[in-house]
Amino acid sequence: MAVTGTKTVRAICTSALRKAQVVGMDETPSGSDMAEAVGLLNMMLKAWQMSGFNIWTYTSASLALTTAASYTLDPVRPMQIITARLKRGGIELPMQDMTRQEYDNLPQKASTGLPTQFYYDRQREAAKLYVWPVLATAGGETIEYTYEREFEDVTDPDSELDVPAEWWEATLYGLGARVAESYMMMVPLQILAPRAQSTLNAALQFDREGSVFFAGPYADA
Repeated sequence: MAVTGTKTVRAICTSALRKAQVVGMDETPSGSDMAEAVGLLNMMLKAWQMSGFNIWTYTSASLALTTAASYTLDPVRPMQIITARLKRGGIELPMQDMTRQEYDNLPQKASTGLPTQFYYDRQREAAKLYVWPVLATAGGETIEYTYEREFEDVTDPDSELDVPAEWWEATLYGLGARVAESYMMMVPLQILAPRAQSTLNAALQFDREGSVFFAGPYADA
């Protein structure tokens, strides 16, 4: 029995257009209606990136270190870096996250040593990762980091929707409300707007890591 199905952008957009009563239940959306729904879906997903959850977008990457103080993360632009570890000789050591002010206040940004801290500067496109101190000589060290990726851009209606199944309902009603607002369908909007909020709240409440890890003298208590 399959439990990991996918939805296409077209399927979600078609359902949202129907719930907003832009098209009938047995009608196929026109090209212009589909384009409007796709555009609204893309903007909605990008706005959802600010929620701070989106556990399914967490992923990992590796950055090869040189003697530089900063590195451009391009084309990958993390929404945020969750954790970073310096890897040397097969051993990973946690690094401390700095704010911009803390990095700016460093008196010697070119100080050499084993990098123990990092500052992530999320730009509009290509982001930068700063490390401190910097390596005097590179010997195969890397930074292994876990980050929250951006939602995939919605461009092709026949592509798979970049949300898991537990977010389908929130996506459908959220998009339906936006479509109704765009087309000034006020009666459907009055129904869809509260439903969009309640399904989004439910998805956000579920979207948390479920593991609780205990370490130290009380781990086996």
